[in-house]
Amino acid sequence: MANLRDRDAASAAGSSELGRGAALWLAWCAMACRVLQVQAFPIYDDAFITFRYARHLAAGDGMVFNPGAPWEPVLGTTTPLYAALLALPALIGVAIPLASLTFNVLCDGASAYLLARLGAARPLATSLGVLAFAALPVIGRISVGGMEASLFALLCVAAVHALRNERPARAGLCAGLACTTRPEGVLLLAVLALFELRTLARARRFLVPVAVVGIGAVTILRCYYGEAIPQSVQAKASNHGLGLELDRALEVLERGLWPSPEMWLGLPLVAVGLARSMRHSLRAIVILGFGLLVAYGAAGAKTWGWYFYVPLLAWCVACGEGVGAALSIASRGREFAPRALVLGAALLALVGNLALALARRDRVSGSVYAAMDNWCKEQDTLGRQPTILATDIGAIGWYSGTRILDSEALVWPAARAYERQVDALRAELPDYALVVVNRARMLPFRADPIAARYEPVARFSTYGLTRDAVDLEPRLDLLVDGWKPDYVLYRRVPSGD
Repeated sequence: MANLRDRDAASAAGSSELGRGAALWLAWCAMACRVLQVQAFPIYDDAFITFRYARHLAAGDGMVFNPGAPWEPVLGTTTPLYAALLALPALIGVAIPLASLTFNVLCDGASAYLLARLGAARPLATSLGVLAFAALPVIGRISVGGMEASLFALLCVAAVHALRNERPARAGLCAGLACTTRPEGVLLLAVLALFELRTLARARRFLVPVAVVGIGAVTILRCYYGEAIPQSVQAKASNHGLGLELDRALEVLERGLWPSPEMWLGLPLVAVGLARSMRHSLRAIVILGFGLLVAYGAAGAKTWGWYFYVPLLAWCVACGEGVGAALSIASRGREFAPRALVLGAALLALVGNLALALARRDRVSGSVYAAMDNWCKEQDTLGRQPTILATDIGAIGWYSGTRILDSEALVWPAARAYERQVDALRAELPDYALVVVNRARMLPFRADPIAARYEPVARFSTYGLTRDAVDLEPRLDLLVDGWKPDYVLYRRVPSGD
C-alpha cells in the first residue's frame, strides 16, 4: 500500500511518522519565510510579461502582449496556465503582481505540506529538507520573483503524492497541468512513467487525464495562436543556440548545486542523501530535479535562475536525507532529541529570513519599477500609445501599457530578422528605445549613427541616478559585461529638431 515500505522502515527504527499537524506547521514555516523574503527580493522583469498577458486576458483583449498589433496573437509566455490563473483575480480588481506573490506563497506552503506527508516515515530528514526549502534565500528569491516556478513545483510534488497514495488519475491531471505551466513538464511524465507506474492498469488511469489535458491544451493553442510551441521558446533557442557546451554545462551545475557559497558545505550531504533517496517515497522528486540539471546541461540551453526551482527543491530533499543519515550515525548508542533539533532549525530559518528582510531591502522595486511607472504616467504612455523598442520588455511593457517592439523576438516574431537591437532600432525607428546599461547593449548603440537620432530622457537604475544629463549618459569605459537592472530610455528626436 501507499508508502508501506517507508512505514515499515520507520517502525523498525522506532521513529514516529510526521502527522498532519506537523506537516501543517512546516507549511506555515515555509509561507512565513516567503513573506519575509518578499521584503528582500524584487519581481523578475520576465514575470511582468506574463502579468501583461493575464491583464489583457482579464480585460477581454485575449491572451496577447500587444492587443491590436498586426502580428498578434503570439504566444510569448511559456506558462499559459499561470497566465490564465492570474487573470482570475484581475477580474475582481486584485492587482496581478500581488495576486502572483500571494499565489506563489500558497503554492510553496502546499508543496511543503505534501513533501512532509510524502516523507512522513522519516520525520527528521524530511523536516530538515522542507525547512531548507523554506529558508534558503536563493530559493526564496525565485519564489517571490513572480514567475511560475512555485506552481510548477507544486504540480510536480502533487503528482508524486497522488501516485504514492494510489490516485493515478489525479496524478495524471497534475502532471498534464505541469506541462502547460513549464515545458519541462514532459520530463516529469518520463520520470513518473519510469519509476512510479508499476502496472498497466495504473499507467492507463494515469495517462488518460494526461492525454485529455495535453490534447485539449494543444488544440486550444493551435486554434488561437496557430502553433503550440511558445514563440518565446523558439526565440530563446534561436538566440542562444542548442548543443552541449562545456561552459554552459558548468554554469548549469553551479546554478543547480551551489548557487550560493554556503551551499558548497552541503554538497557531501547531498551526495549521501541522493543515494538514500532512491529507496524512499521522495525518489521521483529527486530524480526529476537532478534530471533537469542533466537535461539543461546536455541541451546547452541558456538558463535563467527560475529554471532551477525544482532542482534546488531536490537539493534540499537530498540534503535533508544526508543530514538525517549523518545524525543517525553520530548518535549510535546515544539519545538525542530530533523534535528539539527540528524546532531549532525552524527558529533559525525564521530568524535568518527576518534578518535578511531587515538587512537587504529590495531597491529594484522603488528605484527601477516605481520610477518607470512614474515616468510612464507623466508621459501618458497609455493614452499616447508610443512604440518602445526594448530587450527587457516586462516592466516597461507592464507600466507603459503601450506597443512594445521586443528585440529578443519573445513576443514580436519580426525581430528574428535583426541580429542586434540596434539593427531593429535602425529599421523600425520607434518613438523610444530602452537600452540596458552594459557593454553588449550600450556599445553597439552608441557606436551606430542611429544614436544621433535619439536623446536620453530617463534612467531607471538601482544606483539612484537622477535625470540630469550627466547621469543619463553612462561612461563607456565604466560599462560592465553582466546584466544589472540599469536602463537608459532614449527618445527619438523629431525630424527638423
